[in-house]
Amino acid sequence: MADEFGTVNLKRSDRAREIEMIRQQYRKHRDALSLMASDAPTERLAAEYRRLVGEIDSSFSKLDELEKRGALPDTQPMLDSPKRTEPGNRPLVAPPVLDSSDEMAASTQTRLIGIVLGGVLVLGLIGWLLWRASSDGRSGAPEVATRIAAAETTATEADATPVTPLIAEALSAEPAVHDYGIIRRGTRAARQFEIANSTDTPITIQVERSECRCLFYDYASLVPPKGKETITVTVDGAKGKAGNLSESVTVSSKADKSIATNLEINAVIR
Repeated sequence: MADEFGTVNLKRSDRAREIEMIRQQYRKHRDALSLMASDAPTERLAAEYRRLVGEIDSSFSKLDELEKRGALPDTQPMLDSPKRTEPGNRPLVAPPVLDSSDEMAASTQTRLIGIVLGGVLVLGLIGWLLWRASSDGRSGAPEVATRIAAAETTATEADATPVTPLIAEALSAEPAVHDYGIIRRGTRAARQFEIANSTDTPITIQVERSECRCLFYDYASLVPPKGKETITVTVDGAKGKAGNLSESVTVSSKADKSIATNLEINAVIR
């Protein structure tokens, strides 16, 4: 009888350890996602991280419910000893005895397998989002890449051809000033500026870092001739100081710093 109780306690202990290991894995991924959400370069990516955090919180609730439902009883009724039979009437094989604890263990194991598979899917989605975020910073639109290659080829083949000089007013911003209004601490706000190239030559631009280090930019680096490109400027309320925020950001040509324009960003962080 003591051996039977020891077996039940062992099954309960193993199952509790499995659930706790899964909970620890979820907790690590949740902390990592929360950190990535606060440092995400775009609001869309931060929202996706927060959605995954919500799914992991839901998984925590399911684990708690599973742990309650899968609890093994503290005691196990003793099985009746088989009755003796008369000589010649003893059965060759004893009839199987169903154990309710074995059925419960099988049901709990099935649920654990489902939770593990769900965790694998969540990890795969997190890996895909990380790869997507890293690739967004390295690659631009295919059309922009084609324009860059065409511009470099033209410049190589036509070294002796006079190039139309760029002027200081080659770049302009529309609008020149954006008022972001009130931004709560821990939240973000994004606005868009259009950079226009008034020359017949493509211009590769760069955006200087802000003094407050609370601004993030999303843009294509090449502005086509007589064309426009959009710069998305995001203000991170978690990284800025409380109070009025007034930043002037310079957008200039990589080849000639004198070809430039300014973006004015105003906001109140509370």
